[in-house]
Amino acid sequence: MSSEYLFADTIAIGDRAARKQGWRPRGRAEWHKPDGTIVYFICLDEQLAIVQAGDTVYVVGEPPAELRRLKRICTLVALAT
Repeated sequence: MSSEYLFADTIAIGDRAARKQGWRPRGRAEWHKPDGTIVYFICLDEQLAIVQAGDTVYVVGEPPAELRRLKRICTLVALAT
């Protein structure tokens, strides 16, 4: 089963972008998409180690180099703030 993540510099920036997508907050660093999928917040390059093949990463802003290297195994989706 694949996972979904939102990568942004801060939780405030990520939350603003998530709400624009119509996602509802779930806890301090997660959102529910309308289809029930949970999207997890990440903001550190070190956290990218959890991204697996087939996962989706929503990116707010410029993706770090490590995330750009992962694009061959996962789906990157740019979100506006």
